[in-house]
Amino acid sequence: MLRKNILKTVTLFMAPVLILIAGCATSIELSVQKPPSLNTAGIKRIAVMPFEVNSSAYREIAQYATSVAINRIQELNYFTLINSSDIERLKRNNQNIESYIDAQFIGQITRINVDNEANDGSYKNIAGEIINYTDYITNVEIEFNCYLVMARDSRIIGPIYKKGSRNETSKEGYPSSLPLLKSIINEQLRYLGRYIAPYKVIETRTFVTENSKNKFLKAEMKDALSMVKSGNYRLALEAYIGIYERYKNIAAAENVSILYESLGEVQTAANFMQRVYNDTGNPRAMAVLDRLNKILRDQEMIASDYGDTRDQTRKIADFASGEIQKVLSKNAKVWIYNDSANNSLAVAVVDNITSDFISKKINVVDRQNSKLIEAEQRFNISGYVSDKDFISIGNAVGANTIVIIGITGTGTLRRLQVRVLDIEKSVPIMQSDTSEKWKI
Repeated sequence: MLRKNILKTVTLFMAPVLILIAGCATSIELSVQKPPSLNTAGIKRIAVMPFEVNSSAYREIAQYATSVAINRIQELNYFTLINSSDIERLKRNNQNIESYIDAQFIGQITRINVDNEANDGSYKNIAGEIINYTDYITNVEIEFNCYLVMARDSRIIGPIYKKGSRNETSKEGYPSSLPLLKSIINEQLRYLGRYIAPYKVIETRTFVTENSKNKFLKAEMKDALSMVKSGNYRLALEAYIGIYERYKNIAAAENVSILYESLGEVQTAANFMQRVYNDTGNPRAMAVLDRLNKILRDQEMIASDYGDTRDQTRKIADFASGEIQKVLSKNAKVWIYNDSANNSLAVAVVDNITSDFISKKINVVDRQNSKLIEAEQRFNISGYVSDKDFISIGNAVGANTIVIIGITGTGTLRRLQVRVLDIEKSVPIMQSDTSEKWKI
């Protein structure tokens, strides 16, 4: 069967496009990005904790499941993986883990069953001799679940339930159960990433042909499809739009939506199909519109909850800088302290605010000041800093104002937290609230 492939790159979440021509059917394959099954918005740092299992006899299986989960999450190139041993050490010392991770990934093997059976049989060979044999069969079953536990409030996201079974037959003795159990784990965790991070799938859109008796309509539809096959998408799009306008033909309208979608113009496709439905009331138009609106909702969710945070970080830093400057005195010498030093967002905000202050000739304490470095190291180790500590160190480094930056919450609850202390008066002169304007 002849196939002609035409590759075309498009924008947004639709790339690449592959046109497949097989017989009379012409289809476009689109790479579509989807949000994860679980709401993991705001989670960037994960520690994969060792899988738990009741029986020490299956400890190797638990270790294997842990390593597979780590590999699957690493392959996503989406999360920062934190060593589980560091988190276990912090918990043993009753230390807060929120500064180090956003969530723990926890797995539990709840059931493993291994069953051996032997079946005797015989057959007559070519020489007429009776040959006796035994089939040794190993049957295995495993069930496990995994979920995320938020570091901030111990909220559970999930769980994901998995189970599988396998068997193997040998005439040389019972096959080992270990490889069978491992193969189930590999299979069941193969698409782990789809539960916790945005992912891409290939979807096929097939162009609709026209079977009416109107020979003029059929000829125009055929010409438009020829343009698609030759890769002239824009010309084909214009042709199909013209056909719809003249005939109010639903097949042409569906093909318009496919071409808009393949060009990354999903909103335009949805707007067009809404008009088609308003014009015709055709349920096929509503079905296409529902699919397009679902894609738009997914895109919006990915952009808002899982997208690049750099633009939002700059915006919130600019906003915070402006609010802080409203309370600074003309002779302010500012020490900017990052109270969430292990949070990359907080680091970026502090850097942006510092840069803005310097550009506006606001006096900022040099971060390379040895006394400041020693003090911040002590703070990071102790995990608790009082206003009295801040004021003492501020005096030591010649600051008269302290700006304390932190990040609280995760996902839609994540906020920038800002406090400003007047060292000379030993009082706070600004405190951010929990409103949407501080959302990051």
